[in-house]
Amino acid sequence: MKYLNKIIEYLLYFLIFLLPVQTRWIIKAGDTEYSTYSLYGTDILLLVILSLFLILKILNNEPRATNREQRIWLLIKGLVLISAVSIFFAFDKQLALYKFGWLILGVGLFWLIIKANYSKIKLIYALLAGIFLQTVLGIWQFLIQSSFNTKWLGIASHNAIDLGTSVVETIGADGAGERWLRAYGGFDHPNMLGGVITMAILFLIILLIAKSKTSNFSFIIFYFLLLIFSAALFFSFSRTAWLGLFVGLVVIIILAIFSKNLWQQKQLVKIILTMGVLFFILFSQCQNLIITRVKAEGRLEVKSTTERLMWLKGSWWLIKQNWLAGVGIGNYGLGIRKYESKIINNAPAWRYQPVHNVFFLVWGETGIIGLIFFIGIIIYLIILNLKIFRQNHENQISVILNLSILLALIILLNFDHWLWSLHFGALFFWLIMGMVYKQLLIETVDK
Repeated sequence: MKYLNKIIEYLLYFLIFLLPVQTRWIIKAGDTEYSTYSLYGTDILLLVILSLFLILKILNNEPRATNREQRIWLLIKGLVLISAVSIFFAFDKQLALYKFGWLILGVGLFWLIIKANYSKIKLIYALLAGIFLQTVLGIWQFLIQSSFNTKWLGIASHNAIDLGTSVVETIGADGAGERWLRAYGGFDHPNMLGGVITMAILFLIILLIAKSKTSNFSFIIFYFLLLIFSAALFFSFSRTAWLGLFVGLVVIIILAIFSKNLWQQKQLVKIILTMGVLFFILFSQCQNLIITRVKAEGRLEVKSTTERLMWLKGSWWLIKQNWLAGVGIGNYGLGIRKYESKIINNAPAWRYQPVHNVFFLVWGETGIIGLIFFIGIIIYLIILNLKIFRQNHENQISVILNLSILLALIILLNFDHWLWSLHFGALFFWLIMGMVYKQLLIETVDK
């Protein structure tokens, strides 16, 4: 049992480290990413860990679940059940079954995170190490304005001159038009890199304010990572990620004030000053790019806003037609295509992208009951953490982390779709949910 526990523990660290790596075998290519069947390397590793953990649980006597655990599992099982039922309403039942498999893997990862025996701080380190590699790649991509491709790491080629690449289009000092490649890292889109970095920065901030006894060497490493992550977040030019970080940081500041912990407040001032100086330097060098993104001016910015509104309008159209049962998990694009074909014939595949709002996307695919369960999971975690904070807010660093993560996550869920529609996003969402539920008590770092 001891050796099996250790094997599971270190395989879990390895999985979290590798999670951003998109190495996969494309089983069947679709006309879009959302209809492509793939087997990811992380899927295989996750299945191995789940199998070993299941054996461990069978051999050991599983203690009875607490009332709190029963409530969260009731909500999760409800979402899983409704998603399973939605398969019968799907236009493409095979695709729905495949995407349902993602949900099962995500819930399996959630189960591992809350039940397995491991060091919480080591798990955070594994996550930050994996994200660090993506941030370095993202910074490098922006600086050279290009990216290599490799099938072994699941990285696609990106060049600023290529149409369809995510760029910031602006006017240079000489009056000529410019296209600047946004940082992707190893992800499918810069917004994914930005969203992941937002979560990583919030973890780092908590590590920095959690404990006054942290060694000077650890402080140096944490501040180094904070600078690298912040630079990569800046170069992603993801407005949603910027907003998510701002909201998460505001939550940390407010709760730190209420906690009346002078150490935390002093550290927050240092962190904000450090990030502020870095962002000021980067802004002074990329002022025209930031203004273009913030003001949403220029051809591509207007096009992006118009398309988002178009997809939002299309989602509401689809929801009104299928508000109760949805069109089937993973079948949102097919549903939009079916209903819009009555008006637009032979539209390009990109038109049928998911709406940039996970709540509308879940509603459209699984119906109103699925949406209720999905929102219920998030709201329950928020209420649970608020109750704990009200009971004792003098030393609740884990609750501060949880609430900042959850509020930032809600921003990402409201303005993008990758946390539900893409493979990495689906697993990353359940990883974060599991880490929040586990209540990362960083004060017990030495344990």
